[in-house]
Amino acid sequence: MPHTTYTSPDWQSDLEASGYTDFESWWNAEKELVEEGNFRGNDDQSSWSHVSRIKLADGRTVYLKRQQNHFPNNLLLKMKKVLTFELEWRNYQRLQEAGVPTLNIIHFASRKQNGNRQCIIVSEELAGMTPLDDLIRCFEKTAWPSRTQRLAMLDAIEKVIRKMHDAGIIHNALYGRHIYLNIPIIDGKAVIPDDFHACLIDLERTKFPGVNSPKLITNDLEKMYRRIPEWPARDCLWFLKRYLGIEKLTPEAKTIARQIAATRKPKSA
Repeated sequence: MPHTTYTSPDWQSDLEASGYTDFESWWNAEKELVEEGNFRGNDDQSSWSHVSRIKLADGRTVYLKRQQNHFPNNLLLKMKKVLTFELEWRNYQRLQEAGVPTLNIIHFASRKQNGNRQCIIVSEELAGMTPLDDLIRCFEKTAWPSRTQRLAMLDAIEKVIRKMHDAGIIHNALYGRHIYLNIPIIDGKAVIPDDFHACLIDLERTKFPGVNSPKLITNDLEKMYRRIPEWPARDCLWFLKRYLGIEKLTPEAKTIARQIAATRKPKSA
């Protein structure tokens, strides 16, 4: 695996000013873990993956993802020793080419060190944006927005998914925690903007089955709605008709609606 590096020209001077000039400076950065590491193998050094939060000298926040010997479950990719963050970097570039809104990766690097394969990804903070999962929990505790606002949120999400699927791409992990909306939560309340936009994160499992693949529905839409059972069902039906470009349900659309409904079992109290 050759040593590969990319740094966004818009960020290079600011990253260097904060002391991040090479792979080693990122690898040994002071890190505030934002989620538990993912470990595999016989010991903690066999295979691991972390996500950390870092504040730069100019006050901006970035997220650092580091991993070592962390390969996908796909046997061929595992044999080729392709790291999951390398897959995410490739997928990110494909989604950028297709015009699909995602997180903004500002630095990528990979290397082989002492027999270990290592990779890092640095992304810009999604300031003012919140995962759909967190928004739903907030709505459940406070109050759900009006239906007009809810449909506007779903419309923003549908536009992103539609653009991705029109390019023959599936996210393949389209859970609420990977869908962000420009709705900040301040003091426990969601601050609803006048207009909505959405973007996607976590692109490691993204695939390219083509525009006519049934996986567009089964691997993305069904998966998304399975993980947000609290969202009102009639809104979900509105989303499906919007996605399919129809005003009334056709027999085919009814079949799809039933498939999605079967996955949306409400969570137990």
